Amino acid sequence: MVKNPGFMILANGKDVTATIQKNLKSLSFHDEVNEKADELNIKVGGEFARPAYQDELKLYLGYEQPYTYMGSFLVQTTTRDNKHVLSISATGVNFTNTLKEKRDLTYEKISVKDICKQVAARSGIKLKSDFDDVFVVSQAQSNESDLHFLNRLAKEYNAIFNIKNNTLIFTQKIKDEKKNDDLPEYTINADNCVSYSIKHSNKTLYKSCKSTWHDTKENKTQSITVGSGEPVLMNKGNFKNAAEAKAKAAAKLQRANQGLVSGSLSIEGKEIFAGGKLNLVNTLEDDGEYQIKTVEHTFDQNGWMININFER
Repeated sequence: MVKNPGFMILANGKDVTATIQKNLKSLSFHDEVNEKADELNIKVGGEFARPAYQDELKLYLGYEQPYTYMGSFLVQTTTRDNKHVLSISATGVNFTNTLKEKRDLTYEKISVKDICKQVAARSGIKLKSDFDDVFVVSQAQSNESDLHFLNRLAKEYNAIFNIKNNTLIFTQKIKDEKKNDDLPEYTINADNCVSYSIKHSNKTLYKSCKSTWHDTKENKTQSITVGSGEPVLMNKGNFKNAAEAKAKAAAKLQRANQGLVSGSLSIEGKEIFAGGKLNLVNTLEDDGEYQIKTVEHTFDQNGWMININFER
């Protein structure tokens, strides 16, 4: 049975699918896992009316209605070429002045999730986070915007951080020493791919990470190690206690060992999102679980295709 892909676009709540479909040259949706904004690009022919800056576009894709909701975007730029082709570029993040405003704050004896909750509340957006079991004694936000601060925090804790559909997402990539079970999982058979490529790098695979810091109360150097064996990755910092040193060591070890195997694939369109887990099967020697870094959806006269970048 032949599957016919379809899409739906709402512009400020109004269904404009029929008009776009009649004039469509191409539609692409770039989905990012971390702080970069998702992008929607639409190219239409004819005398299509130019949307206004910050108009809201909602995208749905699928094979059977109701289509899957892919995201909400705000128009940033429009370009008309030779009267006949209009290109529309929209982003998936509403970078409010609140998110960009630099501030000086200190968060004391609080979970990372509660820090994110305060940031989300300041911007009036929702929160999705599972960092309720990771605590900090003291965390400074010094002359930093909320976006810059959370991006830095995400790197320190090896977190997935993004803002999608008016929701601040700050979740763990690795939980209980395995990929987070709360992340969506997608299985792809390599035989169904139009093409795929997988690269093995010669990066060092660290077996453990050792955090060291100066304990001001004891007036001596303390250390704690995550993992076991060599080579050992060193992590020196101003940690407030052993729990923080351990959490930062685990995150640094995870981050250092990411990307030892990376790849990309192209396949017929599917409802797949960046940040999820990819279970790749039926390869010659690279079956297994990967993290999806980016997904590029393309919809044109030839149908719906996606390109996925992944790593482990």
